[in-house]
Amino acid sequence: MKKYKGAQSKLSNSRKRSFGKTKPNFRSLIKQEKDDFLNMHGARIKIENPPLYYSIIGRKLPKKYQNQFSETKPTASVITPAKVPEKSAEEIAKELEAKKIKEEKAKALREEKIKQEAIRRKNQEAVARERKYVFWCNAYEQGNYRSIHSEEYKSKTEKKYEYY
Repeated sequence: MKKYKGAQSKLSNSRKRSFGKTKPNFRSLIKQEKDDFLNMHGARIKIENPPLYYSIIGRKLPKKYQNQFSETKPTASVITPAKVPEKSAEEIAKELEAKKIKEEKAKALREEKIKQEAIRRKNQEAVARERKYVFWCNAYEQGNYRSIHSEEYKSKTEKKYEYY
């Protein structure tokens, strides 16, 4: 097979790409699939579910398919008030007392949690302060002192030259 006019591949007419190295154009593939789907099932979907059909093709739903009663809000005359059963004074007092007890328990739990958090924070601060003094160490290594027999000590203390 002969190359076509300066193409890099025998199978492609384009000079700027070689066969098999191009990336697919996903938008065109999606559009092609959508069009195939609409060709097969579009008429049926348009009859059964017009809002879905028009959302697939990306157009606004025509007025003949819009339901004029779906967006109306009910008026006050249409709404019937719900009947609330009347409670006696004893029942209301019991409910208030139970509510107070529940709030007191929740408040006590919150206060206890705040105290525990304060104690934990205080301990962490103390540990952070003392960490520079207390730490694990190796007993066989030299500590914070310098041996008087070391080269470092001798070089710092002995003078190299005598001027007088």
